[in-house]
Amino acid sequence: MRPAAGTPRPPGPAAPELATPWPWVPPLAAAAAAGLVFHRALTFYFSQDDFLGLARASGLAPRLTGAWRYLSHQAFFDLMRRVAGLDAGPYHAASLVVHAAGAALLARFLARVVSRPAALLGAVFFAVHPSHFGSVYWISAIGDELALLGALAALLLALDGGRRGWTALPVFALSLLAKESTLLLPAAVALAARPLRSRVPRGLLAGLAALALVHLATLTAGDAFGVRRGLPGEAAYATGLGGHVLANALTYLGWTADFLLPTVTGFSNVVDRSVQPWGVGLAIAWLAGLGFRALRERGWVAAGASFALFLLPVLPLRHHTYHYYLTAPLLGAAWGVAAAADWALARRGTRVAWGIAGALALLLTLNGALLVRRIETMPFVLPGLRDEAIVDRARIARNVRDGIAAALPVTGDTLVFWSPLAASLGARGEPLAARAPQETYWERNLRDALLDGLAVRVMFPDVAAVAFTREFRPTGAATRYAVYRPDGWVRVATSAEVESAIRAGQLGH
Repeated sequence: MRPAAGTPRPPGPAAPELATPWPWVPPLAAAAAAGLVFHRALTFYFSQDDFLGLARASGLAPRLTGAWRYLSHQAFFDLMRRVAGLDAGPYHAASLVVHAAGAALLARFLARVVSRPAALLGAVFFAVHPSHFGSVYWISAIGDELALLGALAALLLALDGGRRGWTALPVFALSLLAKESTLLLPAAVALAARPLRSRVPRGLLAGLAALALVHLATLTAGDAFGVRRGLPGEAAYATGLGGHVLANALTYLGWTADFLLPTVTGFSNVVDRSVQPWGVGLAIAWLAGLGFRALRERGWVAAGASFALFLLPVLPLRHHTYHYYLTAPLLGAAWGVAAAADWALARRGTRVAWGIAGALALLLTLNGALLVRRIETMPFVLPGLRDEAIVDRARIARNVRDGIAAALPVTGDTLVFWSPLAASLGARGEPLAARAPQETYWERNLRDALLDGLAVRVMFPDVAAVAFTREFRPTGAATRYAVYRPDGWVRVATSAEVESAIRAGQLGH
């Protein structure tokens, strides 16, 4: 996108020359790179919380009625349930399209600040970054991508000014209804306007800020996360100030900088001390860049501040440190990459600049594709399981679905899930001499994958009820056992059939 009339580009020796040709190359390249890297998400099934969204859409769980994530957690599933039913492919396709569209919009924004070759590089860096794995592979995390897409659209509209700029208000409202992660967008708009020398009307900035405040007040009044009631320290959304804030910040910075195939050795969604040196290095690099006028003119300050603004809401969380929380902050990181690339390419000719940027973009895409494939296939202790929880639980749910489907009809039955194997495995998958005294990880993992049985009700509405047990007890004809392995392969049998298998020594008790 060209700057609005009367809006000069920031000074740079070669920026006007490099910005002239091929205006649609950066957006199209960024969208294509996103598709190439994350396309295998289309082959996966629903995972964990996805079944809660499906249950809300089908009446098996209470519907959302407030502002909290209504667009992503209710309206999206309402629409897709009608369009695609229980075919997970179209849901994943929607997530991928939203991510690709966000990358394309980011490329258009960056092209207003830096040359188009540099915008291409920054947008592709964003599009293929492995931290998007969760928000693309997990349908329930589409809120992060939808919120960022809305925020980018609102940012571009606001920077355009004029009458069209005011449409940024409803677009920003939709972003907030997808996820509250973009609450601080008004500050990011004000920061972005300076290097672009764009005059965003004060009334528009005030309107954006008012929307953010109203949404925050609505979430607070509805106590969306239970914070007002006072959460115990071990609760999922427990917040507070302390050493975990710095640990979270350095982990997110580290994940941002550590995106190369040879250096990424794991992908756990916890505070990661192994990447924190990368985080320190990235912080030092940004601070050092403040000393260079050429970088400041290309938005270096605003890039770093935008990263911080979008990251700030999740830093106080004590137990939630997730890669996909970087979806919005990576906008700022991509801007920093584009600014540095523009500075480096400023004295190159147009063809050389495009050649260098294109080659680096291809390398980033290849690196991203290989890294995402590695994350997707990382094994976990037992054969058939995966280290990445989203992938692992999607595979388990599909296996359970296939096993139950093979035993139809189950109309009116109660299904009791039982696994003598999973109950007698230790934390490292080692066989125990007897059944573990408490629920094992392998039992809990399957129960979590099935949302305590709600997933089974979604997949098979004719099932009357679902239960989980750790020991076999004879039951009536209306109850059947789903005897499962830790990877979700399940065989449905009557109580008499299970009892016969136990006597024959085919099953433990």
